[in-house]
Amino acid sequence: MAVYEYRALDRAGKSVKGVVDAFDTEAVKKKLKVKGIYLESIREVQTSKRSSFLSLSFTRKRTVTARITRQLSFLLGANMPVISALDGAIDSIEDSAAKSMMIDIKEKVKEGKSVSSAFADYPNYFNQMYISTLHAGEVSGKLETVFERLAYMYEKNQAFSNKIKSSLTYPSLMLVLGVIIILFLVSFIVPTFSRLFSEFGQTLPLPTRILIGISSFITTSWWAILIAISLCYFIGRRMYRTGRWKRGMDGFVLKLPGVKRIILDTFNIRFSYTMSLMLKNGVPIIDALRQTGGIFKNSVFRTHIENATAKVKKGESLSRALGGGGLFNSSLLGMIRAGEAGDRVPEVLNRIGTGMETELEERIKTAVSLLEPIVIIIVGFFVGFAVLSIMLPIFQINQFFG
Repeated sequence: MAVYEYRALDRAGKSVKGVVDAFDTEAVKKKLKVKGIYLESIREVQTSKRSSFLSLSFTRKRTVTARITRQLSFLLGANMPVISALDGAIDSIEDSAAKSMMIDIKEKVKEGKSVSSAFADYPNYFNQMYISTLHAGEVSGKLETVFERLAYMYEKNQAFSNKIKSSLTYPSLMLVLGVIIILFLVSFIVPTFSRLFSEFGQTLPLPTRILIGISSFITTSWWAILIAISLCYFIGRRMYRTGRWKRGMDGFVLKLPGVKRIILDTFNIRFSYTMSLMLKNGVPIIDALRQTGGIFKNSVFRTHIENATAKVKKGESLSRALGGGGLFNSSLLGMIRAGEAGDRVPEVLNRIGTGMETELEERIKTAVSLLEPIVIIIVGFFVGFAVLSIMLPIFQINQFFG
């Protein structure tokens, strides 16, 4: 069965487009005609084209993954067969890239592949943690439960990320607006006043001379500034990818005051939720630790979890293995230890994640409430300096003619 991308008209004459699977173009026409859709153009989506669809942004991929997972959990929870559930998910997807991907997954499952193996062919959407959890659900016969829990975790992570972004929206807008105002003053207003002041032959005040110097540098060397910024970005990015620089930068970020606590709390929350999900669905603890470590980009976090995995392999408890390094505080380790004693580690980890998430939200709100006036003060200082630098010569000229 092939995958086709089409453009068509619906009953109202409105242009529509989408992706559909069928044996040939005639089958596509018949399938769409039943829905009241009439083809304008159609072309087969090749496998290579399908792979190029996966160049979506990370945020969009996670959103698509969350929606697909929620849809499958709902359909499988209604006791639908896997193929029918995949068909239902395909029909509800609007994104052509995701639709093409799910059609391919459905075809592989129909050919006899396991669900986890079919999903594993798209690692840009479904990471190793996701695949391992699906595999555990297949082995235990609880695939619908696994999709439900995966959907819950993805939605919770999305909601948490959205709260952080919304909290930072206002300070970010203020900062961007301030930078735009300053660039406008320096690039357009100051050069005009500079020519006017030079005609009077007066010695300009120091703030005005500084501002004119900055303005002249930006207006004449803007291309050099852009090139320097681009070079710094690409060189820095390349150096960051090398092991030594990456470890150094990742460690440096964890030493920044204020930022350190937020990063560590976010790490603890993601670790707790992910481990809870995998352990709850029957993934062995060694595999759960290995897959959980793989979701973090920070090399300090990955190394710590790898070391903890090695210790658990040797027979140490999870709480003891995670200790040291300062990434997990004593109260969190104590709660995990209590969970181990009562054989309730997954439940305890989930509670840890929930509790820390609430605390982190309050901490971020407090930080943002402090950040807003700081941003306003910084922007106000630079704008005030620019205005003062322009006004001082005007006062000087008025006194000269007065």
